[in-house]
Amino acid sequence: MVNERLNVIKKYGIESFFLLIIFSFIWLGFQKRYVAGLLVFVFIFSLFFKNKREIIFRDYFLIVLLIIFTLNNVISSLLSVDTIKSTLLSLLWFLIIFIPMSYVGFALNRKNEFFVNWIVPVSFVISFIILLYLSILFFHDLKTQGLVFRKYTFYFLGKATTPDTLTMLSGIGYGYLRQKKITKYKWVGFLYLLFCTFGMYLTEDRGGALALLILTVILLSFDYKRLIIYLILILVIVYISLKIDRLYTIRHLFEYLYSKISQERLISGTQLAVFRAAWGMIKDHWLMGVGTNNFSKFASQYGPGRWFAYAHNFILQFWAENGLFGMILGLSIIGLVIYRWLKSWKLYKYKYIALGVGASFIGMLVGNLTNSTIWIISIAIPFWLLAGVLSSIYFIVKEENPHFEKHKLEY
Repeated sequence: MVNERLNVIKKYGIESFFLLIIFSFIWLGFQKRYVAGLLVFVFIFSLFFKNKREIIFRDYFLIVLLIIFTLNNVISSLLSVDTIKSTLLSLLWFLIIFIPMSYVGFALNRKNEFFVNWIVPVSFVISFIILLYLSILFFHDLKTQGLVFRKYTFYFLGKATTPDTLTMLSGIGYGYLRQKKITKYKWVGFLYLLFCTFGMYLTEDRGGALALLILTVILLSFDYKRLIIYLILILVIVYISLKIDRLYTIRHLFEYLYSKISQERLISGTQLAVFRAAWGMIKDHWLMGVGTNNFSKFASQYGPGRWFAYAHNFILQFWAENGLFGMILGLSIIGLVIYRWLKSWKLYKYKYIALGVGASFIGMLVGNLTNSTIWIISIAIPFWLLAGVLSSIYFIVKEENPHFEKHKLEY
């Protein structure tokens, strides 16, 4: 439901400026705790103004869904082994989802296009900074050590969050380039995606490589010629990696695709061991789960050591910690965002930016089928900010086209 009295033509300059700082600092990996604190501070400040509260609380459906989700997690945590801490974290996760999703709307409405005019270009520039940094490290090693790949990461982001940040920035960057309605930018966007692919290979992250592949397929699904060229290039890279021993890193990214030997390696891998531990928790605590943030406390009972804090799969994580209903409700929140994106992106004025943000969001989910980085605050905040962008686009389109939801779902 949309509040018809919403002031959608007012420009929220101060809020938008803070969002630019928040996005920029998150993309670069600076002062993660302070960024989260800044977001909470400006959120609380905005609550003192009625017209700003209307923006924050306009998404009634999401609020109700989040309240039910949180109540389920609180009940699950009250029955867990670490009741107080687990319950407090259940309440905290309501804010981690709600604040980014609601606050990002200040930079996105019909007249205030701050997100498109400032945050998107800055995000594109930051993506190039990260990619150039990774490339410089690689070519320096190539010159001094020869063709020996290693795991490269952006210094401020670290090894866990560099692939996720690249995934999020790749979609936004492509949307920025393709929004320029000139034919040559199709090739410019294509070359940018190749650069992102190269950068992702340097991070040696299988989940990230798969996420970027899916993201690129989504982005190029309306540009079949360049999609076919991209897929052919990927196949050539995989083939070459099988023939040259020094390209083991690239081979490692695709090892689950090409041989029985590699499959056997995966069976002995730590990620699969964590999957089994998560499934063991689900079988023993399928209805209510083991409680928020309690995965590590139970993991040792099912094989892996205590240090495994996450299930390395966001669906298993929901189910293992917060039970069957927690999983259903958590996936419902994510599904709501994706549904809104599918319904509205083609009707948005900057449809390629909407396409890029949606592809980044889905790419993050694909990467988190073998990871759990959206449970890390530094990744959770931008992940839910992207969700907020997609929901804000949906509200813009709904304001401009009141009956658009009656039309067939857009793909």
